[in-house]
Amino acid sequence: MDTRNLVVGSRIEHGLHGSGTVTFVGTDYLGIAFDGAGEALIRRESLEKDVPAVVEPQEPARETLPWPASTFIPEGEDAQHYLGSHWNPFVEDSKELMGRLPEIVPNALVQTGYGESRKPAQSSPDGWPTGFQLVWPLRVQGMALILRVEKEANMLVSLFPFFATGSQHTLTLRDVSVWEGGLEAQITASWGEGEVTFFDTQYLINRAWYETGKEYDFIFSGIAYNAGPAEKHEWKINRHPDEVAWMNQRLKEGEEPHETACTVSMDGAAMFLPVSGWDVDDYSFHAPVKSVTEFKDWLGQDGWRVRATVMRFGDEDADLDILITRRAWSGEAPPQVGQDIEGRLWLQGYLWMPK
Repeated sequence: MDTRNLVVGSRIEHGLHGSGTVTFVGTDYLGIAFDGAGEALIRRESLEKDVPAVVEPQEPARETLPWPASTFIPEGEDAQHYLGSHWNPFVEDSKELMGRLPEIVPNALVQTGYGESRKPAQSSPDGWPTGFQLVWPLRVQGMALILRVEKEANMLVSLFPFFATGSQHTLTLRDVSVWEGGLEAQITASWGEGEVTFFDTQYLINRAWYETGKEYDFIFSGIAYNAGPAEKHEWKINRHPDEVAWMNQRLKEGEEPHETACTVSMDGAAMFLPVSGWDVDDYSFHAPVKSVTEFKDWLGQDGWRVRATVMRFGDEDADLDILITRRAWSGEAPPQVGQDIEGRLWLQGYLWMPK
C-alpha cells in the first residue's frame, strides 16, 4: 500500500485489521480508526507491506457442543498442581496439618453452598464421581477437605485453606478444567476486559450449574503467598513525536497536553499477571489498597483482609480481597489504606449465584 498520498479521512483496507479511516497523519505513523475495532497508531512501513489476511481453520465453537462437553474439559494426565504451596502462608511444613487430621475430621462440618438445596440447571451426567466436602473449624474460613465416596471407605483427595467472605464479582464462564479424579476444578472466566483462572473451592456442590458463555456471581479471595509494600519504580522515556501529536489530537476537555519527554511511574498502578512456571491460578499483583480489616486466628495465623485494585477496565476498578497472614507480610508496619502493595497469591473462588 502506498501511504504517501493518504490524508485525514482517507479510507484504507488492512489485511489483518480490515477497513478503516485515517484520523491522523504523521511522519512515521498514521492514526487509523478501524471499523468496529477501535483506533490505533500504526507505522507507515507496516501498511506499505502487503499483509495478507490469515484464515485459520476453525474448530467448532465449544459452546455449540452438547452439555457437559461444552463446558467441562478433563485435564491431561501430565498436569501438575502444587497444593502444598498453598499452606506456606500458615505453616513451615504442611505435614504439621496432616498430623492433626485425626482430631480435626471428627469435628469438621459438611460445607454448604448455592447448589446444595436447589435443583441444578442441568442433570448430573452418569459417571461423574461422587464426593463431598468437609470444612473446619467454620464454614466461612479454615481448612477444606475433599473426600471421594468409595465402597470400602471415604478417601481423602485433598485439603486446602479457604476464605469464604471475599469480594463479589460478575464473570462470564469460559470453561471448567476438571482435575484427574473429577472432584476438583479450575474455572476460566472473563472478568471485565480481562480473563482469570481460579480454583473452585465448592466445585462438588455447584458443578451442575456451570455452562460456558453464561454469567455468574462468584466470591473471590486471593491468599497471598507473600506480600509487602511495593517498591518504587520510575522510568524516563522519550516518545515518538508522532505518538505525542496523535495523543494530543485526542485530548478531552481539561486534560493536559502530552510531551515527548515523560516519566513513567508504577505509583497507583493496578497489575494482575499469571506467574510464569506456576499453576494457572497463581498471580503476581501490584495494587493500591482501598481498605484493611484485621483478622484473628485463621488456622493459627493473624493478619489482614486487604481490598485492593488489581485491574482497571476504563474507569472501572476491579477490586480483590487479598488475605495476608503475618507470616506472609514483609512490611514492618501493617498494610495501610492508600499504600501500594505487591506480591504473589493463589486465586480461589466459588459460585454465589447464577445471573
